[in-house]
Amino acid sequence: MNRRERLQERGSLARGCLTQNAAPQQEPQQEQQQKKQQLGVALILVLWFIVLLGVLALGLSKVSRNNALIARQLSSVTQARHLAEGGIQVVLANLLMASDENRLLGDGEEFVLSFEQGEVALLLYNESGKININQASEALLVRLFMSHELSLAQSEALAGAIADWRDEDDLVRLHGAEDDDYFAAGLAYGTADSAFTNVSELRKVLGMEEIIYQQIEADVTTYSKSPGVNPKVAPLNVLLAISDLDSNALQHYIDERRRTHRAGLPLPPVPSVEQSFLASDEGDIFSLSALAKTARGGVGGQSVVFELIEKAGKTRIKRLDSKPYLQPRILPAAYLQGQGQTERFDMSVEER
Repeated sequence: MNRRERLQERGSLARGCLTQNAAPQQEPQQEQQQKKQQLGVALILVLWFIVLLGVLALGLSKVSRNNALIARQLSSVTQARHLAEGGIQVVLANLLMASDENRLLGDGEEFVLSFEQGEVALLLYNESGKININQASEALLVRLFMSHELSLAQSEALAGAIADWRDEDDLVRLHGAEDDDYFAAGLAYGTADSAFTNVSELRKVLGMEEIIYQQIEADVTTYSKSPGVNPKVAPLNVLLAISDLDSNALQHYIDERRRTHRAGLPLPPVPSVEQSFLASDEGDIFSLSALAKTARGGVGGQSVVFELIEKAGKTRIKRLDSKPYLQPRILPAAYLQGQGQTERFDMSVEER
């Protein structure tokens, strides 16, 4: 073997040794790379898990916040309703125990009672000052609609339709409407042929538009016991219906009526009124609407209809209707905005 061959053999042996020595070194490097990859995947999973927990925590926080807000609102509304009931009790106590000169008039005047927890706006009507839709004549109904600036033709049509609704026969009045007229108008019902059970039933009368109903709602009733009206507590539009005086003169009468009553003086003379439209008694049925606003801004209402009954020298109250809510239009929106011009009674319950 020559020298060249010996050198080649030695080189091969050396390369073999290097290869054997390099293999164990490569294996730890691959393991380290695999571990790094596994750590990276774990880190990404942890980050996604943290993000998911954050989203869940944010959602739970929002739900909790909304539930707390709803609970506060419900609590505030409940407090306002109880406050409204407190205002109603003050008015009932006044009607039961106050002397004639200190008793509330009940002619639709709005007033406010102030309590420590908030304020209550109240609206009291003696129902005898309204027009009974079950007993009023067509002539009086026509005049009521005309007092709201409806045309004579439309007023006669509505008055006739009301009269046909409440009578028991099928005969059509001159300006009225019976079942066939309702069916011809595309309605699925006809006349009731019986008395109105409540004022809202007027909405079903043929020709009664919602805007007209809202205009006359406070002027009509089913509770008074007379086909006529008590002018001493009648609101403006009812006075316009039963009197030939203009609105300025009648509004002046209402202002004087309230001023003298608050001063404990005799009421002014009743304006000239058509005798056939007068009620036979002053009435003892009242409707009362209360809208309370708490110091925290909660709003709630109550509406009641009650009768004062005297027996054996004592007066008691009989509730005829009660609703745990109040339609916003019953009392002015200005009151809710703190801009009401209603009369205020700053007194406690004990003083009342």
